[in-house]
Amino acid sequence: MFCLRPYRDVADLNTMARLVAQAWAERGPHVECAVGDLTWRLLRNAQVRPREDITLWERAPGQLAGFAWAYNNGDVDLFVHPLVHADAFAEDVRPWVRARHERTAQPTTVWALESNGPLLAALQRRGWRRTTGGCYLHLAQPLHAVPSPPPSLPAGYRVRAVRGPEEVAARALVHRRGFSSERVTTEVYARLMEAPGYQPALDLVAEAPDGSLAACALGWLDEANAVGEFEPVACAPEHRRRGLVRALLHEGLRRMHMLGARLAIVYAFADNPASLALYQSAGFTVVDRNLGHTLASP
Repeated sequence: MFCLRPYRDVADLNTMARLVAQAWAERGPHVECAVGDLTWRLLRNAQVRPREDITLWERAPGQLAGFAWAYNNGDVDLFVHPLVHADAFAEDVRPWVRARHERTAQPTTVWALESNGPLLAALQRRGWRRTTGGCYLHLAQPLHAVPSPPPSLPAGYRVRAVRGPEEVAARALVHRRGFSSERVTTEVYARLMEAPGYQPALDLVAEAPDGSLAACALGWLDEANAVGEFEPVACAPEHRRRGLVRALLHEGLRRMHMLGARLAIVYAFADNPASLALYQSAGFTVVDRNLGHTLASP
């Protein structure tokens, strides 16, 4: 008998990570998220309220089969074990999504992978319809070997790993400038740097000639499945179109490969052709799409 319950604590995060890793072992890159996404989504800003935003779907206490994760913008990510019947999940999670919609009064969009036919069909049978907006592309690249030599950089720029806690304010600042968002404060990034799964060697930055940080790419590693991930990636406006992000990706791929990764992934919004072209120029290809759906009668 499946049931929903609220997220409780870090033990639940670890259980979610094990479920995601298991799905990767069974379905390769055709999985809604990667292990690193969970830590990033939980800690990426101070507005995350996991006990309100996350509901876990269990077949019995301690036996996680899926989860739904809602965000302040109305998006809801769905994740269900690939071997579990999607109809039961869609049926059980629908009231939770509806209740959140009524509480927040925001338009709600649930997301599911194009390759997850059973879940898409289950959503459609329960009143969800494909949105007319863009989708999130999932891109992947095998890491049999990393291209060499690295891309050239403009004079005075260099790519390196973040120096550590002493550079946390600058690291948070380049993220905010790259995304034109104030959500990632110094305090938020300091907590992220202390989280399990964060690896300083994969937190890469491009340093400008004046010593400031111009671009950043945070890498994650799922060691069990030998998968590396970039999330997030950004460049400050005045430093764009100089090859900095491509150089960061190259160095990140090299480091992931050295740490044992055999595949790397990254996401891009389909309505951002510049981002998509950048990742494709770095060797990534589209392998799946995350499709949005709205509930016609919430």
